[in-house]
Amino acid sequence: MTHFTAEMIAAAKGNNLDAVAAIIAETDALVLQRSRDYATRGGRTDHDLADDLAQAGRIRIWECVGKFEGDTPAQFMAFLDKALHSAMGDQRRKLSRPGVFEQTSKDFEIALTRSGGDPYEAARFASTDEMGPRKMAPDRAYAALLSWLGTDSLDRPLSEDMYSDAITLGDVIAAESNIPADLLDHTDYESTRRTTIREQVHRALGLLSERQRHVLKADHGISPIGYYGDTPDAVLAGDMGVTTDQLKQARIKGKKRFFELYQAGARAW
Repeated sequence: MTHFTAEMIAAAKGNNLDAVAAIIAETDALVLQRSRDYATRGGRTDHDLADDLAQAGRIRIWECVGKFEGDTPAQFMAFLDKALHSAMGDQRRKLSRPGVFEQTSKDFEIALTRSGGDPYEAARFASTDEMGPRKMAPDRAYAALLSWLGTDSLDRPLSEDMYSDAITLGDVIAAESNIPADLLDHTDYESTRRTTIREQVHRALGLLSERQRHVLKADHGISPIGYYGDTPDAVLAGDMGVTTDQLKQARIKGKKRFFELYQAGARAW
């Protein structure tokens, strides 16, 4: 629990160095927690990045204390927390998105969110009119994609649950694509990734009940089931020999179970 007093806040706003130092010490646990949050992806924490982010957070607190315009300790805590998020987000983009401007990184993250987390779809989306005034030229969107993937992405260790620490993403892609690891580039990553996603989809579908699997395949036209996405549910229900209500229940339960299974498989990547 972080504690501030009105006197401490007032003194820090007045640039009293002892008060500012006391606030930095009082917020250090929060800084460390936020830095670990920002440095963790896929269950793995980049401790070197966390250290850099923590330092950026402490500096930001030092810089912004005098700008606080509220009155209460609760408002002050919210102000500092927002400052930490801004500082660490900016620093993480700077360190992990080399080769592109900061605004480009921010715009790509918008596209990434709107594309369900798929970086390749985000690169396509970023160059469409749907981005509005943040629309990128295709070459800039591609540069943002490469920056997001990171120049060392092929050296990233994979999930500890499935592989040893010595196994990297590049090792697995090399094995899957039959291309030597030192000759891999981003196109090999994309090709292998899409193959892996296709396999994950069919593996997840195979673990559903027969009725759930049939409905989801029909909704999306996955072979060998024809596409029923634009037809009334009664048509598919009749072809399956079930009621419309049974079909809808199978779809609801199937989607929920598919999501759980697919996400579990995706965490390996």
